[in-house]
Amino acid sequence: MTRRHITGHAQHQDGRRFGAGFSLVEVTVAIAVVALVVVATSVLLQRLPVGGREVRDQDLALKIASEEVEILRAGGYDALPVSGSFSHPQLGSLREGAASLVIDDSNAKTKQVAVTVSWQGAVGARAVSLTTLVSQNSGLP
Repeated sequence: MTRRHITGHAQHQDGRRFGAGFSLVEVTVAIAVVALVVVATSVLLQRLPVGGREVRDQDLALKIASEEVEILRAGGYDALPVSGSFSHPQLGSLREGAASLVIDDSNAKTKQVAVTVSWQGAVGARAVSLTTLVSQNSGLP
């Protein structure tokens, strides 16, 4: 008669436990499945014409607007142009892209600058706007 230990896990007759973990094959298959899902999702997101293009266009419009705000702030209060459109080398990358700025006197020594970049997206007209204040003492050196 063989002696058996009573534990919470099932055991083989020779005392080894089974069902206590994952085999190397199971782990390898699980990693392969996860990798396949990640690659498939990545490829799918790159090929979506609406989602991917919309994000790229919005990112580009934000970059253009940010650069213009920084140029205007660096020039200082006295160098601010009048309201109107402005050009940027990457504006042509946006479908029907246009850029404008509106400069309003906030008070005697401060002007409010609003920069807007607009384009035609897949679902209609889109725009990004940034606003900042430039005072007579706030120009960058």
